[in-house]
Amino acid sequence: MTSTLADAAHRQATAPVAESAPRARRGHLHQLDFLRGSTFLLVIFCHVLTNTNASDTSFATNALGMWGHFTRNAFFFLTGFVLMFGNYDKADFASIRFWRRRLKLVAIPYLIWSVVYWAFSVVAASGWSQLPFSLDSLWSGLAWGTAGFHLYFLFVIMQFYVLFPVILWIVRATRGHHLALLVVSGAVQLAILWSLNHLSAPEGSWLYVNWWHAYSTFIPYQFFVFLGGVAAVHRDRVDAWVRAHGWWIVVGLVASAVFAYVTYTQRVDSGQTPVDAGFALNPTLQPFIFFAITALYSVAVRWSDRRDRTPRFNRVVAYASNRSFAIFLAHVLVLQLLILPRIDVTSKGWFEQHLGVPWATIVVYVLTVAITLVVAEVLRRAPFALYLTGRPRIPFRRDRASATSERKGTERALEPTRG
Repeated sequence: MTSTLADAAHRQATAPVAESAPRARRGHLHQLDFLRGSTFLLVIFCHVLTNTNASDTSFATNALGMWGHFTRNAFFFLTGFVLMFGNYDKADFASIRFWRRRLKLVAIPYLIWSVVYWAFSVVAASGWSQLPFSLDSLWSGLAWGTAGFHLYFLFVIMQFYVLFPVILWIVRATRGHHLALLVVSGAVQLAILWSLNHLSAPEGSWLYVNWWHAYSTFIPYQFFVFLGGVAAVHRDRVDAWVRAHGWWIVVGLVASAVFAYVTYTQRVDSGQTPVDAGFALNPTLQPFIFFAITALYSVAVRWSDRRDRTPRFNRVVAYASNRSFAIFLAHVLVLQLLILPRIDVTSKGWFEQHLGVPWATIVVYVLTVAITLVVAEVLRRAPFALYLTGRPRIPFRRDRASATSERKGTERALEPTRG
């Protein structure tokens, strides 16, 4: 089915695209740099928060973490936006060429970093001698995106890359009916999430054993990829709307945050543990995720409109965006080193033992961001930077030409979510 729809998408690409086609390659969308960089900072904070507090039992930690779950969907929104922006009106779009170009920039870093995180977890828990006896866990990590607790994101991104020709075909085929597309996609999303929370597979079946792996598949996130894709197609109208409705967005954000919190407390009161009650794929969290992404995009658009007034901040945003994939890949390793000897949710790291709440979280967050930036710089200059970070290598000693090349690269959207 995927092959058939992909072929249909390729054939349809030869036809003119009439409705609100995004202006691919006509200008850089600076708001996406802001959205990407700020979301990465929030992702790091969420990971630090849950790794410097009692993440299984703390009511407050899981309430904050629950709201922070919007960041994963923000990245899927961004992926849909950028891919659709770059390909919606591309007459020569070809599925094979797209896959060949895109997948290697994620698949190879995914494989390398999965091995790194698998090795670190085995050594930290059992020592070097156990590596040869832990290959089953490596295979499981590669198969489900769980070698590092953040690598499921790359695993899901690869799935969306494989499916993108189908997504592109659907968005093109529903021209003039994109609101209906989002309504259907949203209804499917809520039905899927309800099923994941309230149904179970037959006991003893393969699905029963792997039911919890649903979060590392594309299934619970498809709405936000379609949302990003449709927003890209109608970018001018969307940008005008968020500029004109800032207060409505704020009201929606606050109301949906309160709704998410109230339903979270109800689940805790009914006997669920805080970590289960704050589950990222809970249907009652979806309105907040939608408004949080809308609010952050609105802020990004407003900043982009006024970026000529903030030249220094512009350079920070461009720098962070250009290195954000390397930062994402490396930050969990830095965090895990900082929280040693904490190896599970029942133990405490050095900062937790000596600083307590909330200072351990604050200090570890600052250190994680600072050290990860240094690591990202090193990785971007490593001999195999393309395979470690999904981006071409930056030479250590740059002449004027290479500096100009990097500056131009920084002004483009970051791989692997560039169109």
